[in-house]
Amino acid sequence: MRLDELLNNYLNLIQLMANKVRQMFVLSEQALFNDDKVLALKVIEMDDFINHYEEEINQKAIELLSLMQPVARDLRTVIAGIQMSIDLERLGDYNKSIARYIIKNDPVPAKLMPYIERLFKEVITNYDKVVLAIKDNDPELAFEIPIDDERVDQALNELINFIEDESKSDGQIHAGYYLMSMLRNLERAGDHTKNLAESVIYRAKGQHIDFG
Repeated sequence: MRLDELLNNYLNLIQLMANKVRQMFVLSEQALFNDDKVLALKVIEMDDFINHYEEEINQKAIELLSLMQPVARDLRTVIAGIQMSIDLERLGDYNKSIARYIIKNDPVPAKLMPYIERLFKEVITNYDKVVLAIKDNDPELAFEIPIDDERVDQALNELINFIEDESKSDGQIHAGYYLMSMLRNLERAGDHTKNLAESVIYRAKGQHIDFG
């Protein structure tokens, strides 16, 4: 098989993995809003597919590096792909953590739902943008990701402040703590979305960027 065919197969695997992670985000949100423990279990099961994709991408990377001796540009593609698979695997883990919370805990209070809906919207919107940047190998689009991530942080902070106020007023501090811990998974998801953007830029331009 020619190098360009191997690289295309490699990139297709990354895209498939990214698409599966997006499905996990959508199903996690639906499960949380509907207190659907069966759907949450499906999210947990989907993480096995994510882990399989990571293993397959790593195997393809080894094949490319050992057999094809790629030139610098193609080498960056392989290295960036390995890092992308690591970050996508972590995103799968965060969705799995959300699903586990849903299974183990009572439904989230309805008054929190508008805040959580906004948070999920910001996270998924930013994730969709970075997946498009990966698909198109678009560094300029990738540079927008950390700016957009500020909206994720803002939405999370507003939600946490509301939860803290509610916990103090009704005495449910313990429950509020676990809820905030679960929601921190979305903050971490934003961080790994920025990591994906860094990998896009490295692949396209050979620059090592740290969005923090």
